[in-house]
Amino acid sequence: MSNAAFLLIAIGLSVVGSVLIWLLNRKPKTFMSSIDDFSREMKALGHDAGPASGGRRRLRTTQQPAGSPESVDPTQESAP
Repeated sequence: MSNAAFLLIAIGLSVVGSVLIWLLNRKPKTFMSSIDDFSREMKALGHDAGPASGGRRRLRTTQQPAGSPESVDPTQESAP
């Protein structure tokens, strides 16, 4: 095989690969695709009235009174 044949094979493979990538990544041209895009963007910009579902919740921490058993330091020995 000559050098020209290898060059033509490489060019052919790159053209075929480029066409496949273009076909897989092109934007859909249907009538409903533009409506779906607009709807998705409006949902992203909109504000929900209720709390966000699935989000992290902040836990309220409560402090124990000074004399409660939970607030006593376990490293200190208590007098019998």
